[in-house]
Amino acid sequence: MKEIKQIIQAYRQAQQQQRKVVLATVVHIEGSAYRAPGARMLVQDDGRITGAVSGGCLEGDILRKALQVMQKEQPVLITYDTTEDEDAYSLGVSLGCNGIIRILLEPVGNHAHNPVLLLEKAISTRTPAVIATFYTPEDSRHTKQGTYLLCNEEGQLLHAGSHSPAVNKNDHQAETTASNNRDDLPAAPIGIHRLQPDIAQVFALQSNAFIAYAPDTATTAAYTAFLEYLAPAPALIIAGAGNDVLPVVQVAEILGWDITLVDGRPAYASQARFPTCRIQVSPASNPLGQVPCDAHTAILLMTHNYQYDKAALQQALQTNAAYIGILGPAKKRNRLLQELQEEGIAVTPQQEQRIYGPMGLDIGAETPEEIALSIISGIKAVFAQRNGNALRSQKGSIHQRNTRISSPLETYGVLLLAAGQSKRLGSPKQQLMYKGDTLLRNATRTACALQAAATVVVAGENAAGIQQQLQDMPAIVIPNEQYAEGMASSIRAGVQYLTGHYPQLQHILVMLCDQPYLTTQHLRLLLHRQQSTGAAITASYYANRKGVPALFHQQQFAALLQLEGDTGAKHLIEALGNEVEQVAFAALANDIDDNNAYWQLIAAAEQTKEKHDYRQL
Repeated sequence: MKEIKQIIQAYRQAQQQQRKVVLATVVHIEGSAYRAPGARMLVQDDGRITGAVSGGCLEGDILRKALQVMQKEQPVLITYDTTEDEDAYSLGVSLGCNGIIRILLEPVGNHAHNPVLLLEKAISTRTPAVIATFYTPEDSRHTKQGTYLLCNEEGQLLHAGSHSPAVNKNDHQAETTASNNRDDLPAAPIGIHRLQPDIAQVFALQSNAFIAYAPDTATTAAYTAFLEYLAPAPALIIAGAGNDVLPVVQVAEILGWDITLVDGRPAYASQARFPTCRIQVSPASNPLGQVPCDAHTAILLMTHNYQYDKAALQQALQTNAAYIGILGPAKKRNRLLQELQEEGIAVTPQQEQRIYGPMGLDIGAETPEEIALSIISGIKAVFAQRNGNALRSQKGSIHQRNTRISSPLETYGVLLLAAGQSKRLGSPKQQLMYKGDTLLRNATRTACALQAAATVVVAGENAAGIQQQLQDMPAIVIPNEQYAEGMASSIRAGVQYLTGHYPQLQHILVMLCDQPYLTTQHLRLLLHRQQSTGAAITASYYANRKGVPALFHQQQFAALLQLEGDTGAKHLIEALGNEVEQVAFAALANDIDDNNAYWQLIAAAEQTKEKHDYRQL
């Protein structure tokens, strides 16, 4: 985030000096590379550069090519293959990497939606955003390459090359009309109606994606979209403004973190002592003041005043800060928590898990500067969900980067099996009530939230009733006349329908309606694992076995159509053995096969105060 801020500042200065600039963005890597996708560098026409796209090996060559881009004012995709010695030799450097690096060079125009201004808009508020950059590996000089789309977590367009923020994201005709009426906006190569499901997936997983989109027509190009998840920069709220806070602030500043100091002493909490921080002087009765706090924030208690720290801890626990650090030994932390409990302030296990006291990593720190390094490193490890161990003890790659180019969600279909006769239960399980709705409607809602190309519900004897029950949902109900045969007949019926009506499908997700704890997030994780690995089958793992929901690649479609009896896709999953990728979710073992299982489900819901009318429809 600091690099993006520096690039924006350099761009603003270049604007004032009327200089031409080019933005270089790492849009994809294969194998090993020093910088990850999303690394950027701004090149000015006088040769000045801001940011970096490598460890220093590529910058000189990119500078030369960026100056050429300025003259032609057209984007260019540059590919460096560091797996070949000849490429390294031609550059006159030793890259020290073993991968393929693709860097897009974009001339930055003066229109209001150029890539640098999109970045500025993305970081202007402390909310996550996704920015889309398109490139064409098969045509390095395609003129439509570039950064066009910026979207927030609610799916709203903040800015887009060919889309007005007021345009309905599901109305393709409206998009076209808006584009024709906006002469200052370059036309984005792909409409938001195709991108939106994949953008939602990126937000849900908080992870970048690389999606290959087929051409809209025979005359248009195929594009790969780098969908980049931009989280807010980490923020620090430090209660205390003593001398030991100074090195903490200095280290955090180097990283580009947002820093706010809160203290009751104006002589200490002053702009003169902390010129780059936001300062708030607050009394002990309100130690954290009115400082905004979010899930990307760490709160540090460093006042050296026990009562002030206790009041600050009480306030901090009511926020959603991911990290609450207490300066001092574990004895102090335990005493603070005990006194809060004695005063009737309950601290939940979830709240206590966010408390780090003593704070920091064990690096043998003694001096204030070393302690500051330990503290900031510990916060970074928590935010990155790492343990802070030595890298030499780590097996595999240092950087866990998933850069596999995947198919879009428009190539995925969902098959929900709801034709079972529920013989053991004695009544249709699809109609059982849970959380204020039927099991079938809950499962359908979970599936539709993926926004796949189609969600098909296979119904049996009561197909007409199910059709009516789901009429307000974006799902397709198809009858299975052979439902008495068992689950295999429903799979065949669903696969035949999906492949016949949606020939672009490359994957089918098979799921049931009697797994009440199933979540859309688990389905997204299944898709993510398949996209990361390219596995033929990606299954859920529970009760020491692999099962549904399971995702099948199109190379398994023929086998699905050959299934017989009431065993479903179990044999296909077992046949591939260790080749099947898996995503664990223990709660899926709680399915509804009989009345006992159902009433256990209801009892569990009542214990969590989720009380509804559980009568059958």
